This record gives sequence, structure tokens and C-alpha cells, in this order.
Amino acid sequence: MHGKQARLYLTMGFFTALLILFANLGFAAGAPVQITTDPANQGRPDVHGNIIVWKDNRAGNWDVYMNNLGGGGEQVVANTPAYQNVPATNGMMVVWQDDRNGSQDVYMRDVFLGIEQPLVTGPGNQGMAELSGNTVVYIDDHAGNNDIYSIDLTTRVIQPVCTDSANQWQPRISGSRVVWEDNRNGNWDIYMKDLATGIEQRVSTSPGDNKVADISGETVVWQNVVGDVADIRMKDIAGIEQAVTSDAAYQNSPRISGDLIVWEDYRNSNWDIYMKDLTSGGESPLASGPSTQARPAIDREKVVYEDTASGSYDVWMNIVPDTTPPVISAQTPADGQHSGCVSPVVSASYTDNRVGINTQSVGLTLDGQDVTSNVVITDNAVSYQPSALPAGQHSATMTVADLSGNIAISSWQFYTSNLELGLNALKAYWESYDDYDNRELSVPYQLLNVSTDTPAWSVEILTSTATAGVILTTPLVEIGNISPGTHNDFVLKYLIPPNTASFKTTVFASGSDTCGVTSFFPGPPPGE
Repeated sequence: MHGKQARLYLTMGFFTALLILFANLGFAAGAPVQITTDPANQGRPDVHGNIIVWKDNRAGNWDVYMNNLGGGGEQVVANTPAYQNVPATNGMMVVWQDDRNGSQDVYMRDVFLGIEQPLVTGPGNQGMAELSGNTVVYIDDHAGNNDIYSIDLTTRVIQPVCTDSANQWQPRISGSRVVWEDNRNGNWDIYMKDLATGIEQRVSTSPGDNKVADISGETVVWQNVVGDVADIRMKDIAGIEQAVTSDAAYQNSPRISGDLIVWEDYRNSNWDIYMKDLTSGGESPLASGPSTQARPAIDREKVVYEDTASGSYDVWMNIVPDTTPPVISAQTPADGQHSGCVSPVVSASYTDNRVGINTQSVGLTLDGQDVTSNVVITDNAVSYQPSALPAGQHSATMTVADLSGNIAISSWQFYTSNLELGLNALKAYWESYDDYDNRELSVPYQLLNVSTDTPAWSVEILTSTATAGVILTTPLVEIGNISPGTHNDFVLKYLIPPNTASFKTTVFASGSDTCGVTSFFPGPPPGE
């Protein structure tokens, strides 16, 4: 019996090293940009993408304004005679707390449609709203203490996040994860809940008060206060708590986006904005001088903050260029490895430290051919399953850039080979006197996986044909899996007509490789 080749190779030991190219096409580092110039006070800014929002006192009471850096300039968001405060944005919507109804409620405005509407109202006060994607989290004190709730902007369904009898304060959200400060233990600690899983956990372990938390992805930052010492600390969800800065001065109001942390810092005897790049480990002042810089907010490369350089509080912005390319990992089939099938899924994962992946930049070539139009691209991975490849060496190269234009390129090689089965017929025999009398002959076989690197999965003996009127009496035989270079034994029985001295048989089998591709040996059985 001769098997059809369907072998897969994937490593003959040659490795094409990961190649990283840098091409920073983003913002160049420059001087701080003043966003507001009105002589009144503006403060508590927030930023997402091209949208900056803040509270503004130019009308003699606090209103909400915004600036669309992508076009449109400065615009009013809400300017009723009531008190509007603590605005936040996801780049599409602006939310804020508003007392136009006599207590604090959460209001919302669509940035592009200009439609304003109440989002959360009811007994008690609702405020300090923050949002990520379609989820808004906020404080609600209708039960007599401060609790945290969430509302889905699509369905408008409200869900409790934390209603512990203690006080919860200042929630922040990234994706499905919400963090806040909580005094259930007699001091302030940082807690977190994943809205997707419903799991709540305590994040901070330091003594003293742990306050004003922020979160980006899986990293949480907060202020730790012990006596007169206030530092910034951080923790990856699956990691350990550690200090962000070891400076002895007072630090406050940390914010994080990707690998960049910013905070208020008093080490120069006035409030400045400092930053730390978690990729490089470097710490440096971002905005400093004789005036006060405070209340930073950050989204990717943009940092906004309050500054009193003009004599009143204005909103300023700094750009912190991202010069680090994405990281490509988890290439499959792994570099220099045998795939064990004829059509392996070619894939790779990618992450970016701050600004995010430009999915339009993802490209994949296989053996020098651009296959990008046929690949599946997600926010964090690319995958492509070719049709059966010829046995031998293959090469893949993928490229990806972040939103600042930093490019990463990864090339790797793998090998494919065909599944190959072989058959040996051993000496036939009469298993019993009854078989002899009934002329039912037993024929033992060895089914070999002659592939050097391709496992045979779900092998089955489908049928056997014979000459001289001989009839197979054994039903389908399930062999199971056969590792490369090994064999499984089985026995078939044949009904031999009288006076038949010899005959020939052909045994038909099937087996699958690790890609699930089924091959027939020596070919499809009769009737297939």
C-alpha cells in the first residue's frame, strides 16, 4: 500500500531574525500648546483623540467647553445657568455632572451631532462620570453613601459596579475594567471590578491611603499617602505593586495611557507635570516652570493639564511622541519548526505600547506572495490559512505599524510535509477450526506512519477489495492516531471461495494531519 504524500515540515533549523524598523511619522516633540486663551478660568481637562473637554468659568459660572483638534476649534458643550463640572470624553461623547434639576445628574452630548440629553437622573446625586467605549461609570449617593454604577450607552441599562456599605469614590474605566478608591477597610484602598467577568478584587496593598486611581489596559496607577509622604504607585493586574517614582516630594493625580504615566509633582516647590515612560523606564518633567501645572489627563501621545502661566487657569497640551514600534510575537508555525500538516494557519500577534495599532497597515506575505487581501486581521492578530502547500521550506513576513507610523517587521521560516502511510501484510492464518471450516481467513497487517514529522490522526481502515471472488467480512476498523515512525497493527478477515489458492487485496485507509486535512491511501476507496 502506498500513501499519498501530505507531509509537513516546519523547521529545518533556519531562523530569520526578527527585524524591527523604526519610522516615526507622528508628532515631533515641541513646545506646549495653549488650548484656551479666555481670561477666565478653565480647568479639569480631559482628552480622547482630537477632542479636548474642560470646565469653563467665562460666563461667571462653570460650563463645559470642548476643542476639536481635527477641525471645528473651540465649541460650547453645555452653558446653562446651572453648574456643570467634571467633563470626560471618549472622543464621540462628552459626559459631565450637572445640577440644573436641583441635584447632580449626569448629562451627555454627542460631539458630532450636537445632541444633548440627560443620561442618569434620579434621587440623590450622580456625578464624576468617566467613560470607555460605550460604558459610562459614575458615583451615585441615593442609598446614603457613595456607590458606583455603570450604564451602557447603547442599551441604557444601568448596573451596579460596587454598592458596598462603605464609600466608593472617583471611578475610572478602561475597556471592561473599573477602578476606584474604597474605604471599606478603614482607610482608602484601590479596588477593581471587571464588568465582563463580574470579578472584584483589591488592587493596592500599601499601608496608608491609596487614592485617585487610573487604569489603562491591565495597568493601574494611584497615589499612596502615608503621613506627609505621597507617592505614585502602579500594578499590573497579574503582577506586583511597585513605585512609579522614588522622589521624596509630594506627587498626586496620576493618569496613564499605554506605557506613559503622568502626574502632579511638587519636587521643584511648585506643582509641575512629570511623566514616566514604562517602555524605556525614563522619568522626566513634562510641563514645569514658575506657574502651576496641575490635573493632567492623557490619551496616547496627548497630555492636557491646567496651567496658570497667563495669570488664570488655562488648558494646555503637550505631545509626547511615541517612537517605539509595535511588538510582534507568537508567530505560527513557529520559526524553524515543522507544522505537522499541509495547510498550517500562518499567524502572528502584535501589541503597541501606547498609541495603538493601525490595522490598515497590517501586511502578510507567504513565499514572497502578498496574501494580505485573504487574511483575517483583528486589533491584535493576523491569521491566514493557505490551501495545501508543497512539501518543503516556506517563509512568512508580516508588517504592522502603530498610529504614529512606527513600523515593525517580522520574518520567519517553517517547513511542511505530507502525511504518508504504508502497509505491510503479514502471514495469513486460520484463527480457529470454525474459521477454517467456514473458510474465513485472517490477514494481519501493519499500518505504518512513514512520515518523519507528521502525526496521523483519526486513522481508519475504510474497506478492502480482493480478487478471485474473495469477500471482506470485517467492518470498518478504527486505528486511531499513529505517531511519526511508528505503526499500528490490525487484522482483516476474508471469506475465501472453495478451490481458491491465492488472491490479491487492496486496503483503503484514511488519516488526517494536524490541520485536519484528510488523505486517502492509496487513494479514495471504490465508490468515493
